[in-house]
Amino acid sequence: MTNPLKGEVEVKLGKETYPCRLTIESLIKIETELDSGILQLTQKIANAEMKVSELSVVLHYALRGGGKDINLKDVYSIIKPQELWTPVSQLLICSVSL
Repeated sequence: MTNPLKGEVEVKLGKETYPCRLTIESLIKIETELDSGILQLTQKIANAEMKVSELSVVLHYALRGGGKDINLKDVYSIIKPQELWTPVSQLLICSVSL
């Protein structure tokens, strides 16, 4: 069970539901890998300007923060593009509001 007070969000991908969390470490890795701050990424998703590759990176680190040992290639195999927008926006909003 997820704990929203810790920034945890349940994400449904395909038939599975995964706990996700953006930890401080994962936020730093996302900012470094995407060369963009979390607030900038939140604005990009709000303006529908975020690329699928960027969404995938955020989801990858969120899955890892939720306890799933997964690499980016595995993330590509379990996601569908239409499943990315809502959970990633929830994760980013949760990370900047805590």
